[in-house]
Amino acid sequence: MILNHENIQLVSTNPGDPEVKALLTSYEDVKNLTELHQYPANMPTTMQFRIEFDGKVVGEVSLKSIRWFNRKAELSIFLAKEYRGRGLGKQALEAIMDYAFEKMNLHRLEAEVVAYNPDVVAMMKKMGFKEEGTLREAKYYNGKYYDIYRFGLLRPEYRQRWKK
Repeated sequence: MILNHENIQLVSTNPGDPEVKALLTSYEDVKNLTELHQYPANMPTTMQFRIEFDGKVVGEVSLKSIRWFNRKAELSIFLAKEYRGRGLGKQALEAIMDYAFEKMNLHRLEAEVVAYNPDVVAMMKKMGFKEEGTLREAKYYNGKYYDIYRFGLLRPEYRQRWKK
């Protein structure tokens, strides 16, 4: 499946995509994108999309832990360092949010952002996500513990902000 949005494409992919893996630069990146996923034929629990820009794979955006009964999913995004700050992450989030709420009929999207990534924290707030809580010192990275911020966005909030 391909989702077109402004000047990027989201191309459906899988956990072993070699072009996405080639972007990974740390053990944490690899660990986050190589989890085992189950793909039931009719009700997937994970949907992953490559982010393509100028014909190159520059990242990935995913809906994980999709809970069809509760109509919710966890959203995650990864963008190669050299493509950050260009609005591509915002475009990818706009596209996946529209797909999740309008095509998949989800009611809620959730996201976790580590405190050492303040640009993503700011982007989530700018996209309309509400900070719902803090998991104190829940992430160990480079010899230090960091908080994880939990964000949520409901379909009515999305529609009020983005579907005017």
